[in-house]
Amino acid sequence: MDVVLDLSPDASIPAYQRLAEAIRSGILEGRFRPGEKLPPTRIVASSLKLARNTVLEAYEQLAAEGYLSARHGSGTFVAPDLPEQALRAPASKQPAPAAASAAEPALSAFGERVVRGEVPAQMRRADGNSAYEFRYGTPSFDEFPIDAWRTLTKRVLDYPPRELLGYGPTEGLPQLREALARYLQRSRGVRCSAEDVFIVNGSQQALDMAARVLLNDGDGVAIEEPCYPGARAVFAANGGQLLPVPCDDEGIVVAAMPDRATLAYVTPSHQFPTGAVMSAPRRLELLQWADANDAVIIEDDYDSEFRYEGRPLAALQGLDEHGRVLYTGTLSKVLLPALRLGYMVAPQRLQPALAGTKWLTDRHVALLYQAVLALFIEEGHFERHLRRMRKVYEQRRTAMLAAFETFFGDRALITGTESGMHVLVQIHDVADADDFIARAREHGVGIYSATSYYTTEPPPGAIFLMGYSSVTEERIHEGIRLLSKIRPS
Repeated sequence: MDVVLDLSPDASIPAYQRLAEAIRSGILEGRFRPGEKLPPTRIVASSLKLARNTVLEAYEQLAAEGYLSARHGSGTFVAPDLPEQALRAPASKQPAPAAASAAEPALSAFGERVVRGEVPAQMRRADGNSAYEFRYGTPSFDEFPIDAWRTLTKRVLDYPPRELLGYGPTEGLPQLREALARYLQRSRGVRCSAEDVFIVNGSQQALDMAARVLLNDGDGVAIEEPCYPGARAVFAANGGQLLPVPCDDEGIVVAAMPDRATLAYVTPSHQFPTGAVMSAPRRLELLQWADANDAVIIEDDYDSEFRYEGRPLAALQGLDEHGRVLYTGTLSKVLLPALRLGYMVAPQRLQPALAGTKWLTDRHVALLYQAVLALFIEEGHFERHLRRMRKVYEQRRTAMLAAFETFFGDRALITGTESGMHVLVQIHDVADADDFIARAREHGVGIYSATSYYTTEPPPGAIFLMGYSSVTEERIHEGIRLLSKIRPS
């Protein structure tokens, strides 16, 4: 282990003092942090070619000054609190300030769009920790078949083939692509072969890759209004001009689609966040629009696995005859967000560019997780888990609707109930959504405003996005009861 310290070359100063000064400077500049263990004296002596007694003297001097503390049998550590004299250290001991005239590093246009757009606000958003947390999009962690996943993981790790230990194919493991292709064909009506499936680090990466290969600066992007903020942010960061298009109870209003858009982003199976399901005529109309305008449609099928009313809906991609639809899906909501696994099915003409983009960004998704997921699907665990979770989430959805009926009655309007993991709730007598959210937190109830999903002016009144997938039926009932006790201010 090498120790890198910049000792003064002034031979007139004793070596132990020069070493003590170098360590002191490192502490004051933050290179050695409070409580951090320093290397043993023999390691420092060997690395700096000093006598061990010299290092001992330096350590002892700094300990006497309060910079270091020695623990018998454990070693020498930076003091958890800097000594008072360190706070009054002379200016000569402090790092020299940067010249006033030095220019800050210039950001690219992409970098500027990232820091000035909505990405920072989205990054700061975190899951709440209220007793009754109605966070949307979070699966039920307690229901995940961890025993099956552990068994399959152990099987993969016990005798891993060499191809899982090195760099893997950028597009994804062939066995996982094949397993997902078969699943998407029979469950979502997607037209694809294994070669059309790309494994990605969640659907957010799929959106970013698509934006990189499809957008030039200033290109128009038709987005739903309201819209998933992560999609808005990635298209804007990549130079797209966002063109909001209103949605009704049949999905995006194709008659209002702009001709100058080269890309359209839609969530046809369960519009996010309203929950509207795009009708068959509207789907055909959207595909005709794409053909007429030589545009690409990104279909985000983020939670279509969970449908509770009516017949299962096939994907928009399954109706596409001309390679206009790039289909994306995520496993974060079906399995666990921590796995960071998603997929996309790309038209053949886009595949070389998408593969190259994926290779440039991160080469490939973690191979061990891919191998485990392939087995999880092939051996039936995946679809068995889906069937179980449909029942669990349907029961929780029913519990939420019943609780609102019991405790709010006509005070609340609930929409988007046919499928998914959340509903949209409008509470008629609440004018200030932020105040209501804050007071709900005081009662231990976590709810979220839907205002940020609107690019233009949101509709009047207080609208909340309330997830039920990660909340038990009993806690749903109690949380909404507590929510009903909050009266508008």
